[in-house]
Amino acid sequence: MLCGVIAPLFDDEILNEYHDVLNRPKFNFSKKLINQFLFAITENGVYSKRVKSEEYFSDPKDVVFYEVAMSKDNAYLVTGNTKHFPKVSIVVTPAEMIRIIETL
Repeated sequence: MLCGVIAPLFDDEILNEYHDVLNRPKFNFSKKLINQFLFAITENGVYSKRVKSEEYFSDPKDVVFYEVAMSKDNAYLVTGNTKHFPKVSIVVTPAEMIRIIETL
């Protein structure tokens, strides 16, 4: 992201989710580091509006990530929990995303 190879898609709900998760005590991230990370996303990413999906999600908090990924052509949803999302080509693991980037 910082090198301009990828641009994260985000909306306010995603930024709020990242903020909440990164502030969990088990991660022990400093407020400064969290703020720098969120700032980097907003500066290097693309604010996107959700595209309504009729797919079923076992965790309603996952829907926003999928719907934002659906908002742009050639976008991917990168996750370690692919089983939580529909089996479509835009949902990839981190390893799959690395392979995609290497082909660019």
